[in-house]
Amino acid sequence: MTGFGKKYAERREHSRQTWFPATQQELDRLEEETGMQLRFAVGEVPEEHREEIAQEEASYGSFLHIPLKDSYDTLSYKTMALWKVVEEQYDAQYVLKVDDDNYVRLDRLAIALDQWTERGAEYIGCFKIRNVADARQADPSHRWYDPHHLIFLGDDSRYAEGPFYALRGSIIRGILRSGLSPRLGGPEDSMVGALMKGYNISFYDDRRVCHMEGCTEKMIAYKWDHAVRDYMDETKRFPTLCCLPKNRSLQIPPIDECTDPQKYHEEGLRCLHTLHTDSACATPTLTDGILPLFSFYNYTVNYEWINERAPAEGSWRYSPHAQRHNAAG
Repeated sequence: MTGFGKKYAERREHSRQTWFPATQQELDRLEEETGMQLRFAVGEVPEEHREEIAQEEASYGSFLHIPLKDSYDTLSYKTMALWKVVEEQYDAQYVLKVDDDNYVRLDRLAIALDQWTERGAEYIGCFKIRNVADARQADPSHRWYDPHHLIFLGDDSRYAEGPFYALRGSIIRGILRSGLSPRLGGPEDSMVGALMKGYNISFYDDRRVCHMEGCTEKMIAYKWDHAVRDYMDETKRFPTLCCLPKNRSLQIPPIDECTDPQKYHEEGLRCLHTLHTDSACATPTLTDGILPLFSFYNYTVNYEWINERAPAEGSWRYSPHAQRHNAAG
């Protein structure tokens, strides 16, 4: 997912300089070798950005265009529209939503996709419990305002954080074909989590896609945006690969890194390149296809338990004949 304007254009540029395939030929080769199809996804392109996006596509490869006005407060709508576009254009085993402020190891992701399939995982990500006491979600002026926040009071269920999560393609197809519409508006990641809970989906909490794990032989994705943001927050501050105190700074001359909110975006882009060049982050993936697992939770649906306790199918399954009989009586 990406957007329009200088900030997002810079993120795409730096992503292509590091982990994201930088030409249509490289995108096609990735698909041929791994089956993964990567695209920057955008909504309807405003007039003032059409030339910019057209030039990028001509130089670096096609975007995925979503027929919906693009803005931060319509992310949940954009997500549903994205699912519809993917359903129409692809036969996807998994659909991954990745923000443009991530660093991703595509070689490890290819292995992880097989691991998720083997475990029957349907909803994968870095899970957290929604903070039901968070006043920001009740504040209409805040970027994380959720018009449905009252519905979630007292609901401590988990959801996958927005920067990176994956859904089985069959789940998306089932939701779209059901004709049911979720409550849209507000943060899209918690909307998706609530929807997955309602559909009794198998959750797989994969800590390898969380920035807090840092660069290890297990790391698949790293949210450099969050790493810098958390360091700038004095209540959360801790040294990360991206942000170090002056006495451990890797910059010349040494500085107290990532403490100036005015340089938030600049520090994030620097972080992206640090991740790409650091020896721990760039550790070669084992050639035998083994990637260590690291998961805190595996919320698997116990279908056998459900089936043992469910009433006989004939007692609840819709039957046109039964409906006519009841009507006639």
